[in-house]
Amino acid sequence: MRHITVLFVLALTASGLTGCTVETQVGTPSAGRILGAPTADLPPKEGLLAAVDALDGTSHTYKIKQGNKTGEGRIDPANKAAMMSMGGRVEKLDISVAYTVVAPELWVKADFGPLLNKEWGLDPAHWLRIDRSKVGASATLPIDPAGAPRLGLTELCKDGLGEVERTDATHYKGTVDVTAADTVLAPSSDAVRKAGTKAKAVPFTATVDAKGRLTDFTVDGDAIDPELSMRLTFAGFGSVQPVTEPADAIPAPDSVYELFE
Repeated sequence: MRHITVLFVLALTASGLTGCTVETQVGTPSAGRILGAPTADLPPKEGLLAAVDALDGTSHTYKIKQGNKTGEGRIDPANKAAMMSMGGRVEKLDISVAYTVVAPELWVKADFGPLLNKEWGLDPAHWLRIDRSKVGASATLPIDPAGAPRLGLTELCKDGLGEVERTDATHYKGTVDVTAADTVLAPSSDAVRKAGTKAKAVPFTATVDAKGRLTDFTVDGDAIDPELSMRLTFAGFGSVQPVTEPADAIPAPDSVYELFE
């Protein structure tokens, strides 16, 4: 499905988060970094990247805050499963979008209000099973080609981190290029266009725990554009509820696939 930002805009215009992206990608940690290694023993940038890698090695929950939009989810890398929900008020509409991934399957649940739900064939009471063969190769999905969850932070930090400083043993600050990753939480093209080159160096702060796992990543874009600000918090390491196939899922109608184009 399109970027969540685009879905909010689509709902608003009756045709249809921002900041840092959140990817949880199941795979091999980046070369040269050891999961669980004391991040204070590494150069600042490598220490922060190691903390991000540590998220890929254990199940966890997360929360998102972007403007008036909030979200949450949980990740189970070992079972290639994840879920995410986002919601907020756009003008006078209460909008919500949720994803469930149990590799290689994907389900979506969305509520754009009665009129737009009817126009797009959305049933907010049921999860919609997505036939990935009907989704174009250029669509931005919360799932990679192998079926693993792909919601955003690993890519952003791998490709987008600029200068990184360590302020103490567990805290970092620096800048990040919020345009570096194309995932479901990427900034809208409108926000990026308005920000111009400033979007490539947005201030951030980060916190890791005693085991070197990322617990907080805050992108502060308010001075540039509030749409470039986001806070992510991570918790529940190793103790999340299983992510399972939605029991009430129904096949997505053809009209829903227009949202992926």
